[in-house]
Amino acid sequence: MAVVKKTKASDLHSLCKKLVTQLKKHYKSASHKKDKAVLETMLYAVCLENATQEHADAAFERLHESFHDYNEIRVSTFAELAECFESMSEPDARAARVRSILQYVFEINFDFDFEPLRRKTMELAEKQLQKIRFLSSFAQLYTLQKSLGAHTVPVDDRLRDAAVWLGLAPPHSSTAEVAEFLKSAVMKADTATFCEYSRCLALDDRLTQTFAKTKPPEDGFDLDDMLTRVESLLHAAKKPAKAATAASKKAAPKAKAAAKPAAKAKPTAAKKKKPR
Repeated sequence: MAVVKKTKASDLHSLCKKLVTQLKKHYKSASHKKDKAVLETMLYAVCLENATQEHADAAFERLHESFHDYNEIRVSTFAELAECFESMSEPDARAARVRSILQYVFEINFDFDFEPLRRKTMELAEKQLQKIRFLSSFAQLYTLQKSLGAHTVPVDDRLRDAAVWLGLAPPHSSTAEVAEFLKSAVMKADTATFCEYSRCLALDDRLTQTFAKTKPPEDGFDLDDMLTRVESLLHAAKKPAKAATAASKKAAPKAKAAAKPAAKAKPTAAKKKKPR
């Protein structure tokens, strides 16, 4: 049985709060303060999955700038839509999700207003979102959290890997399974902040290979040393950058010296032969 299953809920809540406090020392808040319409929230979730907020914002902007309106997006080809996500993972899958969302909303309403979802119960809203083809678990949970204020933790592949490494989820868990574990580990009031900072950690390019490739113990990592391991990991991640900066500064004078043209040797006067 994984360690996370043996830990009391109150202890998990406290541990996750401490983790967020720790991460705040290393990452800056960048969450959106303005609420989006339900449809925009769903489309943004497609951009955000397995991507940083910076990349998601750029993709979301390209999506709106590249097409006249939602109807044009709805009737566009996957290839045309995939161009908006060309610098991101799985651009074709993202394109399929975007078009599927718009087609579904248009078919039930004959417009692109999906605000009635807010007035549904959690159960009915969840069932409706499940009817949308290609919509991932991450996009569903993100929509429920942001649009209905639901107690959900949207988990993509990158956050799943980080959660397993942290010991907050058992090895070999799916994204949906990890979402359930994290939901139990984080209080509803703390969910938004936890999601924001845990995603900062999970999407840190310096750390993603560690999360993805580290083989966890059979029962999962021990939560008792989670905070210590996180601090060590973040401390180690800073070292290469500092070392590289120091090395470049040290090498600069040498490079500058090497760049100077060598001084020309003064021509020596030819020795005159002494007469015999």
